[in-house]
Amino acid sequence: MDYRRKTRAIANSYYNMGLERARLRDLTGAADCLKKSLHFNKYQTDARNLLGLIYYEAGEVGEALVQWVISKNLQPEGNNRADFYLDEIQRKKGIMDTERQLVRRFNQALAYAQNGSEDLAILQLNKVVEAKPNYVKAQLLLGLLCLARADYQKAGKAIYTVLQIDRNNPRALWYKAELKENAPAKREKDTERRRLKNVVSHRQMEDDDVIIPPSYKENTRDQAVINILVGLILGAAVIFFLVQPALTKANNERHNQEILKYSEQLSQANVEIDRLTAEVEDLNQQNQSVEESLASLTNDSNSVLAQYQSVIEILDAYKDDDFNRAVPIYASLDTSLITSPQVLAVLDEIRPDMEANGYQVLEALGDQASAQGNQPQALDYYLKSLNLNPNNWQVKYKVAVIYKATDQREQANSLFTDIIDNSNDEQLAAQARQERGF
Repeated sequence: MDYRRKTRAIANSYYNMGLERARLRDLTGAADCLKKSLHFNKYQTDARNLLGLIYYEAGEVGEALVQWVISKNLQPEGNNRADFYLDEIQRKKGIMDTERQLVRRFNQALAYAQNGSEDLAILQLNKVVEAKPNYVKAQLLLGLLCLARADYQKAGKAIYTVLQIDRNNPRALWYKAELKENAPAKREKDTERRRLKNVVSHRQMEDDDVIIPPSYKENTRDQAVINILVGLILGAAVIFFLVQPALTKANNERHNQEILKYSEQLSQANVEIDRLTAEVEDLNQQNQSVEESLASLTNDSNSVLAQYQSVIEILDAYKDDDFNRAVPIYASLDTSLITSPQVLAVLDEIRPDMEANGYQVLEALGDQASAQGNQPQALDYYLKSLNLNPNNWQVKYKVAVIYKATDQREQANSLFTDIIDNSNDEQLAAQARQERGF
């Protein structure tokens, strides 16, 4: 008893931690705490319902539905918020079709990104996040691709959106650090500041400033012309022999520095592209089954969600003491789609009762359908009855007769032979010989 009390206390502590982190918009941390809470107490429906809400907030509708259906099965009666959440989903017409389309677009964007078509990937992701801004995985992939293309404004917008939804999302924080490191705004400001610093400015002369030469001699017109020509020649010589080599050397050094800088940037960009490509592949591996999982949850009567709903209907029939209604539902159940240990435990408790008494109900339903002339429906009931009780020779005979009537002679003869060789009912064996033809 002490052990159970301690595990419940630990589970409640993790639930309270998850609730507090969810209030602070730390969805990743909250999900981790709630999973630990369910590890210690899988019947903690409050933790499971809150985990479903966190999945729904992050755009993972399929994962949210799984948690709420399990919660409803664990607590079918009483005030369970999972009933409200599932009813809200069902009331929103077309929401599952919309979710499937968005997941399909997201997976298509992943395929484009993996094949090097970043433009098409970004186009698809823009449509996804426009229709569903809280789809965290789509926002992260869009930010990643924009970082790779050095489109820092769009990347920052996507990353900011994710952090508004999940403030401590590790991938978003990583991308944010990369964005700060690679953004060119600071580098451009520093370059402009250095250019302004190198400009040489001179003080303008005042009106009362006077330049007094050490000696003055009045020149004639010819002497002035000669002085001007000599000055021009000396100036050209100074420019050619002193200034021009210095300018050429400075230009060459500047060009070399620019080439070196661009080479380093290109090398860093190649390394970054390789890393981002690996990141895209990792995201693809994590999300390649998203569309299939969502389709298996909601597509048709054989979906995962339909199986869980069937279990709920069986339990409702048991609660109403309506065994005849529970048997056909149980016979149509596909237990391979049910992964919840709690639901499987419930089915294990029902199975002995079904195997002991359910086959008779299915046989009676088959007889009723056969009397109404609906042979396919009758065959379906008879086969389900045999699944519960394979040694019911009367039902085998009825199945063989339907096979014979529908020109499936190989299956019919196999069943007639089995009845003749293995049943202990002489009258039934004689009827089988007559139908078999010997």
